[in-house]
Amino acid sequence: MAELQPIEAALEALLADVAPLSTEQVALDGAAGRVLAEPVTATLDVPPFDNSAMDGYALRAMDAGKRLPVSQRIAAGSTSRPLAV
Repeated sequence: MAELQPIEAALEALLADVAPLSTEQVALDGAAGRVLAEPVTATLDVPPFDNSAMDGYALRAMDAGKRLPVSQRIAAGSTSRPLAV
């Protein structure tokens, strides 16, 4: 049975046997399922303001099955009050 190597030595041996893949540019509509060769950073925020993209309800599992009131209605762009338990 082969003796275990330190991780640094194993990584060095592995990297010595592999080569980077070539890159190519493709149109955005042909890029689905592909992997980026480098990070992409947006030049501006979209939307240009803080936004929650979720709608929904918060409840405790122990309250499941009970009739519960809606405690707040929060319109888009508004801030909620803290929830109380």
